[in-house]
Amino acid sequence: MATMIPSIGEKRGKQIVYTIEECLGCGEKNKRTFTVGDYVFKQNGQCKKCSGNILITMIYAEPIKPTQ
Repeated sequence: MATMIPSIGEKRGKQIVYTIEECLGCGEKNKRTFTVGDYVFKQNGQCKKCSGNILITMIYAEPIKPTQ
């Protein structure tokens, strides 16, 4: 039986965290790097395209690919 949760002290590769913002009016999406204070469902200003409200819909991490 495999576990999904890493054990304490297990080493993981380096990751970069991204925030996805989405306009509630036109559906425009924007991917940017995470900043301290971001959280899901946070209203984050107005859309430049349609002046609708922008909402943070997702925060996730991607592993950094090593360069060869």
